Amino acid sequence: MCGICGFSGDEAGFIGEYNLKEMLNVIRHRGPDDEGTYCKNDTGLGMRRLSIIDLKSGHQPIHNEQKNIWTVFNGEIYNYESLKRSLIIKGHKFYTESDTEVIVHLYEEYKEDFVSHLHGMFAIALYDEKNKKIVLARDRIGIKPLYYTVNNNTIVFASEIKSLLKCSIVDTGVNYSKLGTYLAFRYVPGEQTMFSNIYKLMPGHLLVYSDNNLNIRKYWDIDFKSEIEEKPEFYYTEKISSIFNASIEDRLISDVPVGIFLSGGLDSSIVLSEAAKLYDGELKTFSIAFKEPKTSTIKDEYNELKFARETAKFYGSEHYECIIDPEDVIRDIDNIVWHMDEPLSDPTAIPLYYVSMLAKNHVKVVLSGEGADEIFAGYTVYKEPNAVNKYNALPDAIRNKLIEPMISALPFKFGKDFIRRAKLPITKRYKGVGMTFREGEISLALSGDLYANTIMEIENDPYTSSIFHIPEWKDEVNQMLYFDQKVWLPEDVLLKSDRISMAHSIELRIPFLDHRLVEFASSIPSKLKYKGNAEKYILKQSFRDVLPDFVLNRKKNGFPIPITSLLCMEYRDFAMDILLSQKAINRGYFNKAYIEGLFNGKNKGNHTGRQIWLLLIFELWHRMFIDEINAGGNNSIENQIFIA
Repeated sequence: MCGICGFSGDEAGFIGEYNLKEMLNVIRHRGPDDEGTYCKNDTGLGMRRLSIIDLKSGHQPIHNEQKNIWTVFNGEIYNYESLKRSLIIKGHKFYTESDTEVIVHLYEEYKEDFVSHLHGMFAIALYDEKNKKIVLARDRIGIKPLYYTVNNNTIVFASEIKSLLKCSIVDTGVNYSKLGTYLAFRYVPGEQTMFSNIYKLMPGHLLVYSDNNLNIRKYWDIDFKSEIEEKPEFYYTEKISSIFNASIEDRLISDVPVGIFLSGGLDSSIVLSEAAKLYDGELKTFSIAFKEPKTSTIKDEYNELKFARETAKFYGSEHYECIIDPEDVIRDIDNIVWHMDEPLSDPTAIPLYYVSMLAKNHVKVVLSGEGADEIFAGYTVYKEPNAVNKYNALPDAIRNKLIEPMISALPFKFGKDFIRRAKLPITKRYKGVGMTFREGEISLALSGDLYANTIMEIENDPYTSSIFHIPEWKDEVNQMLYFDQKVWLPEDVLLKSDRISMAHSIELRIPFLDHRLVEFASSIPSKLKYKGNAEKYILKQSFRDVLPDFVLNRKKNGFPIPITSLLCMEYRDFAMDILLSQKAINRGYFNKAYIEGLFNGKNKGNHTGRQIWLLLIFELWHRMFIDEINAGGNNSIENQIFIA
């Protein structure tokens, strides 16, 4: 596991090795064990290494026999041993035992198609000296990040945006056109970021920069079929179990101790159940919970320690846990925002931050259960197509003359949103599970000028719209799953997971996102994923014989955080002081009266807490990154806060 960065082009001499070192220093948390650089001609490559495999000889950058192909790499290649054997048969010579070295030899053998042979999570930068070509590649699902910008015939790239900001030729500011999109999604989907002129290399894509030309192509996609040939249920359960077992076996490959993030819910319990069979040693498990908020809250909504403790005992893991004090979050919030790079306002970053801090004291590698919800239909929203289809199947007279007039006459909102949504096609009805501000709310929250400039971008976001530019599938649940796997998963879940785990210098591995399992899941009829009121039905069936009843029968709760309760009490003054400060209001981005309404209850709704949190994270991000850039500080914030 590493952090990588580099540059290539006309300005390479001006950037220089000193600047490359600065880019590496700011991402030291991604790899505190080692550092390596390559600077030659018009190209620089740099890496920070977290040593997981081949602790002694895995120093990067790594080269081929002729030393004319060089690579720096972030991630893990799980099939590197079989690849290495086949490459040796073809005559390639290796000088390390690391998984990184297979990359340069695969490139020699297959050129840009090398990436299709890799099985794992990765962000790769490769320099072909002979052809003066930079090749960047990102894994299929988007587990590892990679950013880039092009300026003055020079490409600059890095694992994190803060590293790009340390490069002297990078010019950026706020990407104003994405403000409305951010309010809607709580992140910026697609190639663009909240920084102008800074872009993501998208999952499953390859970038080639040569002769001042930039070429990007997709090398992999999820293949949901418009027509799925249904097989017996046992076929799917046996296949899921087999692929997942192989995925766990791959992700236990390590020369350092391995642990598991454990909530006691279905997904992390499946990870533990399979890892316990295969791991040669005692697994360590880690759980987190919030101290009881001052406001009235159902305890099980924010504290799942008893479930995790019971699951750890069942499988015999060495279990660790801790309680988060809300005051600690205020103390650490700047550090969390700094590590995230972009203003991602998912409050589950908070428990992830503290459970990663806990795990750091015991292991370097952690497995987690992310991804199961997005490939096996684990959210309640996935049951909507069935309800919509049943409603629309009613005779027009019953819907139009009986149900809808009755619902419209009610003095409250019950049923009104469902009636409205039932009339829309899936492409208009669904925009992911992370929606925070609704369309009408965005117009009220943004200042008039900004709203006028961004409304078309919100309604016709080029990336999210392109996700639905696919063949007309009859299966709406699979359409929703495709959207979440391409948008929500990489832009929220995986971005957060990478940044927060790496903030504490631990490698997070995600068995459910083995691309073989993702591909197979796309072939499963959705009625076996969300069956009746049972989410992830086929996944539960696949592991029914190895999971205890208290896991199988437990209601889904996720990784809980009482954000609304906290913003009503513990965080209220903190958030108000920041969002209603003269500095924040003077920016002119948001409507002051609307923000005041969020705090005093005038704009109260189901998402009020998350909306306040979104605006708070944006303002903290702006102060930390944009204000520093405008002040000429080039993100000197890392010198002012504790870097984990």
